[in-house]
Amino acid sequence: MEKVLEYIDAWMKSQKEFMESWVNSQKEFTENWTVATRIIHDSLLNMARPPEDSTKEILDIYQSALMAMVDSSKVLTDKAGKIQDTWKINVERQMDISRELMKNYTDIFSKAA
Repeated sequence: MEKVLEYIDAWMKSQKEFMESWVNSQKEFTENWTVATRIIHDSLLNMARPPEDSTKEILDIYQSALMAMVDSSKVLTDKAGKIQDTWKINVERQMDISRELMKNYTDIFSKAA
C-alpha cells in the first residue's frame, strides 16, 4: 500500500506543477497581448497626422475605441487570472482530500489484513 501512496503523491505533484504552469502561462500570454496591443496603438498614433479635420476625427475615434478594448482586455485578464487561481486552489484541495481518503482506506485495509 505504501507504493500506492507514493504513486498518488507523485501524480499529485505532477498535477500541481501542471496547474501552476498552465495558470502562469495564461496570465503571461494575456499580459503580453495587452502590452503588444498598446504598443501597436501608440505607434499608429505617433505617425504623422494629416491636417484634414475628418482624418483627425477618425483617428480620435480609433484611439478611443482601441483604448476601450485594451482597458477591457486588462480587466478580463485580471478576472480570468482570479478564476484560474481559484480553480487551481480547488483542484489542489481536491487532490489533498483524495490523498487523505486513500490513506484512510489503506489504514483500514491494513488493519483488516
